[in-house]
Amino acid sequence: MKLSRPTPPFSLLAAATLALYGGFAASSPLAPPSSPCEAPRGDQSVAAAIESRLSASSRMQADDIVVIVVAGAAQLRGLVRSDRQKLLAEQMAGDTKGVVHLDNQLDVVDWAPVTDFARNEASRRDGAHRSRQTRSDTWITATVEKMLAMSLGTDNCEIVVQTRDGVVGLQGTMTSPEARHMAIDLVSGTSGVRSVDAAALLVAGNADAH
Repeated sequence: MKLSRPTPPFSLLAAATLALYGGFAASSPLAPPSSPCEAPRGDQSVAAAIESRLSASSRMQADDIVVIVVAGAAQLRGLVRSDRQKLLAEQMAGDTKGVVHLDNQLDVVDWAPVTDFARNEASRRDGAHRSRQTRSDTWITATVEKMLAMSLGTDNCEIVVQTRDGVVGLQGTMTSPEARHMAIDLVSGTSGVRSVDAAALLVAGNADAH
C-alpha cells in the first residue's frame, strides 16, 4: 500500500506496543469527531475507528487483531484466517481517516486445528462470526453510516442510508465511479447486509450512473 506521508521511526510503534501492557496509550487524547466529515481526533480514536470497521466486516474474523496507532502510524498485529483477510484488513485500515502510514504485521493461520482446545476455539469463533451476520436494520444503518464516514476512498461522508430487512439503500452523489464502487463494496461487506440498492447513488456529472 502506498501512502503519501513519511514513515515515522519504528521506535514510536515499539512504544505503542508497550502501551498495551503499561497504559501508555491512555495518555493519547481521546475526543469524538464533532461531525461525521471530520477525521477522528487522537490516536486512540483512530485505532477505535479501525477496530470498528474490522469488527463490522462480514468478510473476516477480526477477534484476534490488535490495532496500535501512534502519531497516525497504524500497526496491525495478531491473527487472521487467510491471505485474503490479511489484505482486506490492510485495505480497510489504510482507508480509515487519520491513518498516515500502515504496517501490516498480521500472521495468517490457515491450517486446520488439531487439538480439542484449538477445535473448540475455532468453533467458538465461527459461531460468533455467524451470529454477527444477523443484525437489526437500525444497527445496520448506524454502522454503515459510520463506515462510510470513516472511509477516505468514498470521498463522501453525507451519503443517505436506509435499511429495510437487511437491504441497504444508498442515496447521494459521488465524486467518481471508483468512489461509488468503493462505497457499494464497503456496505456489501458489512455484517447483516443482505444486498445493496445503489440506484440513487450517482456520480457527479453522470446522472445515469448505475
